[in-house]
Amino acid sequence: MGFLNFLYNNSESLKNANTSKSKANSKLQPFNEEFSLDLSTEPYGTHIKELDNSYSNSGVEMQDTRNTLRILYSGILAKNGANEIYAVIGYGDNLNWENVTEYPMHKLSDEKFELIFPVTRAGQINMAFRDSSNNWDNNSGNNYTFSNYIYEGSH
Repeated sequence: MGFLNFLYNNSESLKNANTSKSKANSKLQPFNEEFSLDLSTEPYGTHIKELDNSYSNSGVEMQDTRNTLRILYSGILAKNGANEIYAVIGYGDNLNWENVTEYPMHKLSDEKFELIFPVTRAGQINMAFRDSSNNWDNNSGNNYTFSNYIYEGSH
């Protein structure tokens, strides 16, 4: 017997259960709605660690998405109409980057790009951005530097 058959074949039982004076003796259980997280407004849930976003005025934001980091870029390259933007990311001392990798960013809108990248090691995270014409946004030569919260005890 299928679920719908249960509902249709037991409609008389449902009526009797609803009119019965003693609901404690009823065989029907109340329907409990299943809980589900609404991801329509925040695609990465609501338990993301708030990071230092001191560069948000420059159009660079970072979010912790559990062992990866999400970068939102709406900086000068995006504002000047770049169709392609690459994030250049390295670790360690800002003056001597290690494990440097370049990632293409995903275009979300005319002036906003996104990258979700795996954090592969301990150490400060340094980044700069470039477009396909090799124009750079490196925070006026200072780069964008973030503390690495993925690896505990990183410096």
